Amino acid sequence: MKIQHFFTFLLFVLLVGCTTGRLEYVTKEGDKRTACETEYTWSPSVDKYAVEYVLSYCAKKAVEKGFIVIDRRLLTLDTTIPQPPKGKLWSHSLAKELHDDNLLTDKEYGYLVGYLDLEPGEGDE
Repeated sequence: MKIQHFFTFLLFVLLVGCTTGRLEYVTKEGDKRTACETEYTWSPSVDKYAVEYVLSYCAKKAVEKGFIVIDRRLLTLDTTIPQPPKGKLWSHSLAKELHDDNLLTDKEYGYLVGYLDLEPGEGDE
């Protein structure tokens, strides 16, 4: 019986530590679709912003293609990424270091994580 409790607890911890999101939009033909399903499972206070950044990016791309985004709020978010320290490029490790030193807010850090995950060739090799 105790092993069942352990697995139930483990499942609960995994579900609580997971932040997910997806973009819903309507095509030119009127069909409702889902895209950009994303998930972060690290730190809920930061993950929600990484998900928000990715979904906002996808929403803007969907509008460029002529689709109608259901959650219009995603189109109004200021997803500006702060400039990296002079002489450096953003990477996951630099962003983490600055966040750990309280030089980036949870939101700035989350947006950077989303940005780095979306940008090919950016971030840590």
